[in-house]
Amino acid sequence: MAGTPRTILIIDDEPAVLRLLTSMLTSRSVSLLSASRPSEALRLYGAQTVDLLIADINMPEMDGIALTARVLDQQPETAVLLISGAYEEMPDAVTSPRVRFLKKPFFPSELLARMRELLPDL
Repeated sequence: MAGTPRTILIIDDEPAVLRLLTSMLTSRSVSLLSASRPSEALRLYGAQTVDLLIADINMPEMDGIALTARVLDQQPETAVLLISGAYEEMPDAVTSPRVRFLKKPFFPSELLARMRELLPDL
């Protein structure tokens, strides 16, 4: 897969956070997709291979934990970065080694460090 850009799907129901995450990653050599609702994210996710899913935990329709479970059922090789302002650490319900956690607010360097833990070639 060398030379092929990684695909990152960002899901957050807060438009400002979605814009911020998108702007943080725009300069990277990645293909970015974004969604403001889990149902929209699942539609995008089902249409192509996603290397990294960045998802807020607290969202309407479906929380990020349930979304992560569905994503990993479909494509177990997908890496997931859960973000939240409400949680201090990774929820106990999440046990996959393919998932990391980042507390909001965070610095761009923290975001990139967590992403590289999951996908070292970023």
